[in-house]
Amino acid sequence: MRRWTVLATAAVAAALTVGAAPAAHADGPVRTTTATGHDVSYPQCGRELPVRGDIAVVGVNAGTGTTSNPCLADQLLWGDVPAADGSPRLADVYVNTANPGHLGDWWPAADLTRTGSPVVNPQGRCTGAENAACAYVYGYSIGVDDLHARGVVSAADRTWWLDVETMNSWSWDRDANLASIEGMAAAIRDAGAEVGVYSTPRQWRLIVGDGTPSVALAGAPSWIAGATTKGGALANCGARPFTPGGRIRMVQWVQDDQDHDIACGVGVAGTTPEIDGAGEVGEHLGVRLTGWGPFDLHFDYQWTRDGAPIDGATTGAYTVAPEDAGAAVAVRVTGSRLGAPPLTLTSDPVVVTQPSVAPQLTPGRIAQWGI
Repeated sequence: MRRWTVLATAAVAAALTVGAAPAAHADGPVRTTTATGHDVSYPQCGRELPVRGDIAVVGVNAGTGTTSNPCLADQLLWGDVPAADGSPRLADVYVNTANPGHLGDWWPAADLTRTGSPVVNPQGRCTGAENAACAYVYGYSIGVDDLHARGVVSAADRTWWLDVETMNSWSWDRDANLASIEGMAAAIRDAGAEVGVYSTPRQWRLIVGDGTPSVALAGAPSWIAGATTKGGALANCGARPFTPGGRIRMVQWVQDDQDHDIACGVGVAGTTPEIDGAGEVGEHLGVRLTGWGPFDLHFDYQWTRDGAPIDGATTGAYTVAPEDAGAAVAVRVTGSRLGAPPLTLTSDPVVVTQPSVAPQLTPGRIAQWGI
């Protein structure tokens, strides 16, 4: 997937300063945007889907880990809408987890997936028992099926959320439950995709207990559910992540029979741009940006004259033209990055003046000046 970077030509690089994180600014407060959106799955089949926001997540399964969402293809078309500049913007996906033992549709008898591929098993050797070793193989195999047998296009380029809920089948052996989740995570990470965990703190404790996720889940982000209001969801941004080294990336609330999601971090942050230069005809103006972040920002510029865009003035530097004399020139800056709403802020204007150069008298023009 494309990642935005800060762009600056050599002519404007010296005038452009981008902070790594939001910071206070002498001329105004830090302004921020926040990513919001929705998640959908098989219950929304045949229903009108919400407007695609900055966040879009699509369920791969139809309630259990061995099933497929019958309208997955249509829902991925809803979620896979390119950004305004045409760059890829793929939806995240989520998959059901479980540890059903022999009550499930399939249970491993060796360190092999359902289709017979070998599994490197950190839990020991699976011989068919309902223990952590076989649970890991089960999870790994279900993860492989989700990647390759459900119809998820561009699977390695998406974030995969592991849906950990009590409504699915689990064992009283919480270490085995964790092993199954980690097996799924390992399969997805082995394919090169990012893995996160979706759950509520209560359900996570009931299913996993006090077990500490190991390397397969280390650093994985958390997506916390369970709220019924936006305020309640935002309060969950302060909860403890499910994984060591992870952070809470977003939270969910259910309202009007619809799943709503909001990011816990800022989308884009910044302060009012400043113009470098006094604003005389012929002078080169630059832009100073401070406190913009959090990372990978792309900047677009539009210089204006008395509020109207100036044709062709779309870089971080502008040479004041004669027609600007007496007008107020400003610059409008838009910072953007993939998966977040852009932030557009406009500088205070400078009023353009003519160069303050004294007239040079010559003998041939003495009469003109009344001397």
